[in-house]
Amino acid sequence: MKTLGLIAVLAVSAVMAANAVSVDTIEPPTEHNAQWNLFREGEVRCDREGLDVYGSNDCASLMYTGQPINLCGYDGVLMSIDYFQLTTDEGDYCELYLGDEDHHYTLVHTFEGSDEFGSLHLMLDDYYGVRDLHIYFLWVSDLSGVDKGFRVFSIEINGVLWGEGEYTDVFTWGSPDDVTGHQTLDVSDMTGNMVCLAFEYGTEVDQQRWWAIDNVEILADGKSVLPLQAGGYGVEDFSSGGWYQDRHGLPGEWEIDTDHATGDMSGENWQCDSDAHPGSPYQAETLSPWFRVHGEKTVICEFDTWFSPMDAGDYASFGFYDSSAGDLMFFEQFHDLDDWYAHDSGSNVVLTSWGAIKANF
Repeated sequence: MKTLGLIAVLAVSAVMAANAVSVDTIEPPTEHNAQWNLFREGEVRCDREGLDVYGSNDCASLMYTGQPINLCGYDGVLMSIDYFQLTTDEGDYCELYLGDEDHHYTLVHTFEGSDEFGSLHLMLDDYYGVRDLHIYFLWVSDLSGVDKGFRVFSIEINGVLWGEGEYTDVFTWGSPDDVTGHQTLDVSDMTGNMVCLAFEYGTEVDQQRWWAIDNVEILADGKSVLPLQAGGYGVEDFSSGGWYQDRHGLPGEWEIDTDHATGDMSGENWQCDSDAHPGSPYQAETLSPWFRVHGEKTVICEFDTWFSPMDAGDYASFGFYDSSAGDLMFFEQFHDLDDWYAHDSGSNVVLTSWGAIKANF
């Protein structure tokens, strides 16, 4: 992703140099060619107002200016946008930028053209704690297309806390189990809007054993979707610290390495070690960042482990929390554009032998 300040974003809206092209009908010149407008209740378009098409050399933006959208206090945030985009050229597209209180904008998504309505779902991993989320759409047409352009119907932002939602247990190892090595588990029943993994180790008596995990990854239809502590997505190797943990008010604790060897598990790993923190009872749960796997056919969880119980008091449990909704922080169905600022940086419309178009020479 590329990052830029507001000035840089607006600079993107500068005049697009291109040859004049023909349109289907001749119209008198207007101030704009394609522009953002409320076409009807719940439908915002960037098109030639009054027509079902856009033109060429368009560069029009739509920026949210309403009450601050406060993401502070949530551990997982999901943004959903219902939209439609139909273009004729690769040079015609809509981009979504998000910004923080300091107006540092980042390109987070470029919409793909289709002849069907679409839904975009984004986990806002880089914006947890932001107290004033900025939303900025940029429509660009720099080639020859005349089609239906871009429409947006609703924007919804939901937040969730760790440990909320319905918990599903995948397995619980007990005293008969002594498990070492790579694990591959089918967790395709994770179907909520937001989910997070949960690893819990405990003992009901004053034992001195441990559970170690490493190289955790979630593959949704073959694509890594588990956010890393250091940023990005892929295999969590715990080299930069662990996930959030709930110690349940007991001596249990997850931490990087302890004084135990872990067989073939090389490098740093995440251990819950009752030998290092003895106590009775001992219990601690570590939770991954929230992520979304809704709609994928196959979801696989892979990780390396070393679980060596001492007696009937030891257990190791793996599962996930499933949040179907969360707390609604922002919802826009576009009854009007009072909270939005529309700006057009494309060329002026001029009357040519091809009709009224935005033309650069």
